[in-house]
Amino acid sequence: MDHSPGTVTRRLRPLLIAVHEALSAGVAVSAAIHARHGWNPTADRHLDHQLVRREAMERLRPWGAGPEELSDPLQARQLDLDAGTDNLGLPMSGLILRTPTDVLRVWRSDDGELPAAATDGLRAFYRQDPSRQLQLALDPAGPRAAAGHLALLWADSGGVLTRFDLVRPCGHVGRRVQVDWHVDLRERLGHPAA
Repeated sequence: MDHSPGTVTRRLRPLLIAVHEALSAGVAVSAAIHARHGWNPTADRHLDHQLVRREAMERLRPWGAGPEELSDPLQARQLDLDAGTDNLGLPMSGLILRTPTDVLRVWRSDDGELPAAATDGLRAFYRQDPSRQLQLALDPAGPRAAAGHLALLWADSGGVLTRFDLVRPCGHVGRRVQVDWHVDLRERLGHPAA
């Protein structure tokens, strides 16, 4: 399977747009709640991030619905929204999205960096071959290719998303994550920075 940035972005485009819209709605919900109560979001960043995550989860829920729950059964089970208790070191802003071809971890990241490879779960997630590696296919009917691991990094300021990057990790050295590629999706998806 081709894991180049252009191919992955095209393959996941509808989902990436839906995640952008869900996170944007979450940022707006959090800003509205903080404004209504006169709260400063920086006083409790965890609450701010959790409000964004909660709204995004609700908006992404139809992507994971079964055919009996949707008016269009062709949309069924396009996404497995993992909001379980095993967050593998995800901050409160984290989501895990699974498609048949990819696993996306959605993290808030002000600096555009992936979380350090500090847990076994994160180290396993980061461990994959670079997309540019040439592989000789000796057995074309061999085992099915493993799902690609991707990170979707977001940040916000003033009630709008200021970062929406797709990153493909390819290992780690100690706690430092090695990156195969890193793409700013705002322009590619038609959502330039505000």
